[in-house]
Amino acid sequence: MNAVVLVVDDHPVVPLALRSLIEARFSGVRALQASSLRQAKAMYQDEPRLAATVLDLRLPDVAGLEGISALRALRPDVPIVVFTGLDSEPLRRSAAALGAAALVCKNENATILLDRIAPLLAERLDALAESAGTAVARNADTIELSPRQQQMWQSIAEGMSNGEIAERYRISLNTTKAHVRELLQRLGVRNRTEAATMYYRARQARAHEPGA
Repeated sequence: MNAVVLVVDDHPVVPLALRSLIEARFSGVRALQASSLRQAKAMYQDEPRLAATVLDLRLPDVAGLEGISALRALRPDVPIVVFTGLDSEPLRRSAAALGAAALVCKNENATILLDRIAPLLAERLDALAESAGTAVARNADTIELSPRQQQMWQSIAEGMSNGEIAERYRISLNTTKAHVRELLQRLGVRNRTEAATMYYRARQARAHEPGA
């Protein structure tokens, strides 16, 4: 699941540059743009992968700090970095009081903005991964696997080849291949890597369940 960073800015050029910089800096992150607060609100409601927001304070339908309050009311879990041409200590204090995680002035180097986003994004990605892991565990729990398929799944997660799996369980290589092929289809994954990822996320999520 790719995370999303939302750039809220109506400038014709700046958001395109920011999106390219964000996607180049952060692997597995997609940057999207909203040109107004109304568009940003819609994306807040429709985009579950939203991990961080870069917000300009001057938009067609809102000016000043009201945009921070409006977005925080919808998704207080999504950190907001204010990216504005305005800068003063009172403005920084007011933005922080409304819940902005940081404020970066547009006349500063773009790497400063990326450096401010980095720790916020890392924390948010961890939260999204944990949530996704819980969902994976629930989905995995609804998939009925035979004892042999459970063995195949664990062996794949351990990085074993088909030959090693065949030797472990004393079955033929062709039978092993058939079991693995059926397992991948049952899990709904494309390859062994996805199957292994699903296995460990499901196990981790179960370990955090109450009573585990």
